Amino acid sequence: MILLLGLSLPVKANEYIDNMMKIISPAQSQIAVNIWDVSNGKTVYRINDQTLMLPASIQKVITAVAASKQLGKTFQYETSLTYDGAINDGTLNGNLYLHFQGDPTLKRAHLTTLINQLTELKISQISGDVTLIAHASNQTRAPGWAWDDLGICYAAPVSNFIIDRNCAKATLSPTEERSTVKVKSIYPINIKTTAEFDPTIPVKDAQMHFCELHMQRFDGNHYKIEGCYPGKKPIRLAIAVNNPKLYSQQVISDLLTQKGIQFTEVKTAENAPTTQTVIATHYSKPLPDLLKIMLQKSDNLIADSLLKQIGLSYFHQKKHKVNHHDDITQSARSDSFTLGARAIESIMLEIGLPFIEANITDGSGLSRYNLLTAQQMMSLLQFIKQDKDTQYIEQLLPVSGRSGTLKHKAYYNQPPLKNVVQAKTGTMMGVENLAGYITASNGKQYAFVIIENGLSAKAKKARLAPFSALFLQTLNDLPN
Repeated sequence: MILLLGLSLPVKANEYIDNMMKIISPAQSQIAVNIWDVSNGKTVYRINDQTLMLPASIQKVITAVAASKQLGKTFQYETSLTYDGAINDGTLNGNLYLHFQGDPTLKRAHLTTLINQLTELKISQISGDVTLIAHASNQTRAPGWAWDDLGICYAAPVSNFIIDRNCAKATLSPTEERSTVKVKSIYPINIKTTAEFDPTIPVKDAQMHFCELHMQRFDGNHYKIEGCYPGKKPIRLAIAVNNPKLYSQQVISDLLTQKGIQFTEVKTAENAPTTQTVIATHYSKPLPDLLKIMLQKSDNLIADSLLKQIGLSYFHQKKHKVNHHDDITQSARSDSFTLGARAIESIMLEIGLPFIEANITDGSGLSRYNLLTAQQMMSLLQFIKQDKDTQYIEQLLPVSGRSGTLKHKAYYNQPPLKNVVQAKTGTMMGVENLAGYITASNGKQYAFVIIENGLSAKAKKARLAPFSALFLQTLNDLPN
C-alpha cells in the first residue's frame, strides 16, 4: 500500500491536490496533468496541460478513436487466395494469387488453412506464377523510431506482408567456446553469433561490466549477434523480420512445398488481374476485438497497421485531398505512416478535436517525434464519454489489478488503486504516462491524463513510488 500524508482540515478539491503536489511532485522529471469530473463536466485540476510532451503508448487511444470513426466496428482484415485460368487433371493452368492486406494478426496457421484448399481442389501443380499481392509499403518503420529498437519484435516493420507478427523466435545458448543460436525451421531467417556468455558476471551487474548483446541486421533477413551476456543460462530471442516481403515469399514457398504442390517461384506484385476466382478468404477478428488487444497489451503492430488502414481509407476511398486543394501525390498512393498520421489529424479536426499544435507520427506512440498535450488527450477522453460510437472504447482499457498492462503493475494491483482505475499506460525510456478513468472513494468518476517525461533510470529506481500512482491515490482520496 502507498502511504501518503493526509490533510485533516476540510479543503476544496483543487486545494487538496495543490497541497499534495508539494509532497509528491518529482524533482527532476517534467509533469503535465489534467483532471476532469465526469459527473459535472468540470475541470478539477490542471498543471502544464498545454505543454507538448512525448505521449508514448497513450497515443493508442487516439488511434482507437480514429479507427472507430473511419473504419467502423465491422472492419476486418481480409487475406484471400484466388486464381485465374482453369483446373484440369490436378494442374492449375493459370496463376495463383495470395492477397495480403497487412493483417497484424495473420498467422502461418491461417495461411496453411488457405493453402489446404488447393488440396481440396486436387491441385498438385501450378503452371503459371504464384504471386503475393499487396499495396507497396513505402514506410515500414515510422520516422523517430529509436534505432536500437528496430531489431526487436515490439518494433517489427509494419508492412502489408505480415506473418506471425513479422517476429521470429530463436534461442541463444552458451558453448565451450562462445555461443550457438538455434532458429526453428519455420522461420526463414539466418542468424550467426560471436556472442560470449560470462558466468562470472551477475545479471544485475551486467551494465556495470559493459556486458551487453548487440545485433546487426543485413539484407536477406540475415543477422549477427555480438557482445556479451551475463551468466550461463540460454536466453530466448524475439527478432523483428527485416524484410517482410522476402520473408512472406519464403513462407508461402515452404507451405506449398510441404503440400507437395509443384510451382516455379513465388513473386510479389501490387496488382492482380481483375478477373479471378476466389478459392478462400481468411478474415481477422472485427475492429473492437483488435482494439481490445491493442489497448490491453499495448500492441504496437496492431496500432500502426490500423494507422495505415485509416490513411488508405480516408484519402483513397473517401477521395479527400491533401492540404484541401491538392490531389494525393503519386508518392502517397501506397500505405505510409505519413498518410495515416495526416488522416488521423484530419479526423480529429472533423470530430471537433483540433490537435493543431500536436505532432502525430505513428499510431503506436513508439516514435520520439510524437508530441501531445495533456489537454488534447483529455479532450479525447471527454469525447469517448460523450460519443455513442466510441463509448465502448472505455471498456476496452486495462483495469488496475485485473487486466492488460495494469494487471500486474506495481501499486496498481493492490489497494487503494486495485480495480478502480481503467486506463492506457504509456511507457518508454524516460517516459511514464497514464490516461483514463478512476472511480474515487467519494463515488465520483474522474477522467485523468498524467504525463511524465524526462524520467531517468536512476531517478526511477530511487523513487518511493511512480508519480502517477501517488497522484491517483491523491485523486482517490478527494473530499466530496
